[in-house]
Amino acid sequence: MARDLVERDDRSAEFLRQSEEQLRMPLRRLMLEGPEAALQATEHAQPAITFHCLALLRHLTDAGVAPAAVAGHSLGEFAGLVAAGGLDPADAMLAVQARGQAMSATAPASTGMAAVLGLSDEAVEEACRLSGGQVVPANYNAPGQVVISGTDIALDSLTVSLERAGAKRVIRLAVSAAFHSPLMRQAALTFAGTWSRIDLRPLDRDQVFNTDAELHREPSDIRDLMVRQLTGPVRWSASVLRLARLGVDTFVEVGPKRTLTALVKKIIPTATVHNVEDLKTLDAFLKVAHAA
Repeated sequence: MARDLVERDDRSAEFLRQSEEQLRMPLRRLMLEGPEAALQATEHAQPAITFHCLALLRHLTDAGVAPAAVAGHSLGEFAGLVAAGGLDPADAMLAVQARGQAMSATAPASTGMAAVLGLSDEAVEEACRLSGGQVVPANYNAPGQVVISGTDIALDSLTVSLERAGAKRVIRLAVSAAFHSPLMRQAALTFAGTWSRIDLRPLDRDQVFNTDAELHREPSDIRDLMVRQLTGPVRWSASVLRLARLGVDTFVEVGPKRTLTALVKKIIPTATVHNVEDLKTLDAFLKVAHAA
């Protein structure tokens, strides 16, 4: 993970060294050597992913590329706060470490998530209501793609109902708990204690937040939103559409993989999308950006 940034970019390597010292976490070894199971553990994955995003963001900033507006998906909202001017990179790393540790330490057993493909948001919501609150919508990712969270027993039971309602597939996800659901209430409370002590400034550019798909700039509002995010759904489809209403027609995904790039195209088929996930794609995007 992020091997080229760590091994070929001196400033990224130094940021990683500082982050390891600050967090007391062997991020470099985990990212380059694994084992994969250890890297994927929530308390390690969240700082590793955020480092990856922030290292690439620094390159974009140095190249004079600045976003007109920002949005992040779940964990990505913290890198978004750096891009929007509200958080320093070191403080973002502290925040995501606290978040990951809280989620790992307090995650209720025998809970999980599943992706529902091929049903409308309304049909998924109705099925969740019939579960008596044991399953809830967790991620509104794109039209026909909603992730749900709940207990394992309730998810298994609801899968049958969703397939009968016309879902093309219901896929259990390889996650450790029912994230973005009321079952994460203790994690939210634990994270809030550390989050309240991390310096957060008013944003200097627009950021659309997952919790309500609206713009916020004031630290007091943002602190609350980032805690509520842990127990409520990620409204990604609505967030992308809100950006479009601001006049955004080009979307740049910064960080590992290309998941959001694909989701944006499902939400707005006419959008121009780019992904920056390593030094190669960074160089390719900068050529396009500087030619525009």
